[in-house]
Order: sequence, then C-alpha cells, then structure tokens
Amino acid sequence: MNNCKAARAVSFVLLMSAALVASSLCGPASAGAGALAASNPTVSFVSSAQCVEPEALCTLQVMVDDAVDSLSCMDISIVFDPTLVECQKALEGKLFEQAGYPTFFSWKKVPPDTVNAIDCLLGYQSYFLSPGELARFVFKAKAPGICRISFAAVRLWDFNRVELSPLAGEHAEIIVCGSTGEDAATPSVGALRNYPNPCNPSTVLTLWLPDADGRAAKSEVLLDIFSVSGKKVRTLFAGTLVSGANELVWDGRDDRGAVVATGVYIGVAQTERGVFRRKMVVIR
Repeated sequence: MNNCKAARAVSFVLLMSAALVASSLCGPASAGAGALAASNPTVSFVSSAQCVEPEALCTLQVMVDDAVDSLSCMDISIVFDPTLVECQKALEGKLFEQAGYPTFFSWKKVPPDTVNAIDCLLGYQSYFLSPGELARFVFKAKAPGICRISFAAVRLWDFNRVELSPLAGEHAEIIVCGSTGEDAATPSVGALRNYPNPCNPSTVLTLWLPDADGRAAKSEVLLDIFSVSGKKVRTLFAGTLVSGANELVWDGRDDRGAVVATGVYIGVAQTERGVFRRKMVVIR
C-alpha cells in the first residue's frame, strides 16, 4: 500500500510539473497577464570554430550572463542562411544539464531558415544560477561563405515562472572555407586558387595557366576581385603571364587602398586559355 501511495505521489508531482511547464511556456504565471519582470539578462552566441570546410560540423553555443538571480525556462529561436549551413540538431545546455532537476527539452526546425529550442526545469520553484550555457546548436557546413546566425526570438523565465525581459546579443558567424584537400593537388587544366582561405589581411592567389597546343606560351591576363553582389573591388593584375603557376598577392584592399570589409569575394581571371574563378573569404 505504501508503495502505491508513493507512486501516486510521484505521478502527482510530475503532473503538476508538466502544468507548470505548460503555463510557463504560454506566458507568465505569477506576474499577471502580459507582465514581465524587470531583469534584463543578455543572451549571446559563442562560436567554437572560426572556419569549417564543407560537410564538417560546427557547434554554436548560446550563453546567458549573470544579470538575473535565477532562471528556470527558455524558448529560443535562431535564423541562418540554409544555402551555407544546415542545422543538424540542438542540445541541452550545461545550465539545465547540471541543475539537478528533471528537464523538459525539445527542438524543431521551422523551414526554411529557423530552429527553435525549448527547455524547462520540472518541479515547483526549481531553478539554476547564471551565467552559463543555455543550449548548443550543431551545424553542418554546406557551401563556402560567411553565414550570419541571429536571434529571431529569446524568452526566459525565473524560478517563479515569471517571464523576464532578455536582451539578444550580437549575431554569430560561421565561416565555411574551401576544401584544403582540393587545393593540395596540382590541376591538369587551368585553375585559380588562393591560400589562406579565409584570409586576414592578405592572401596569395595562384593562377595555373595551361599550355597552348602542347607548348608553354604566354597569355594576356586580367585578374579582378568582385564582391558577391558583382561590384568590382580591385583590379589585381593586367598584363602577360606564362603557362604554369603564377602567384599574385592580394592585400585585402580595394582600388582606392581602403581595407575591404569581412565578407565573400570572387576572383575572376580572364585569360586566352579560359576564364577561371575563385571564391574567397575575408575576415577581420
């Protein structure tokens, strides 16, 4: 009989905890409809990788500062460029993992560019102390470029399930760079490559010019740098080059001598043997 009573008590506690979760995720439980607590904790990103190659994984942490005494629940949505990266999964952060209470954690993709993660401690007035990690998002790199990841929505609750007024921090960036394995081989045909990629402040572009009719010969070359919008940034070289590998240094500046901003740039080499292109990433 005592075992039955204990089981019923546990079931009752779990049911009450579920009710608290539902009420906390739908809105404030004890501050009145539409009311928000005065605390303003800041939620921000911390990236564990500066540059990843296509098909590689990168974990992005979401952190909260210590501007509030206690926390119990979160509801966070992030947006990103799905052409550059793909969100593989979301994971519970260490603040929830190490709180010592059961948790309710779920995440979902909202196509095409949003991921949502919800987590809440179960139990009456259960809480943890900040600062620390709220959640982790695991991304898979798809194509070279700089992917900006921003907060679409941030909601937090204190130990009384009163909704706070959190502040969203700056966006994060996942830099997807070209495969180093591809660059290691010497091409049998013409190609334009660069190293390092990403670069800061300069990079070396290598233009491989194929032979003409089986013999080494010179070729007129025009090598320009463009932004991804198609605007010409720099004429890096205009003249004659010989067959084989030709190295040219770009110092990360435009035709006026100004340092270019972080972003993706396209090198275009127009030659008598064909047109060769290279996507380059500049970070500052």
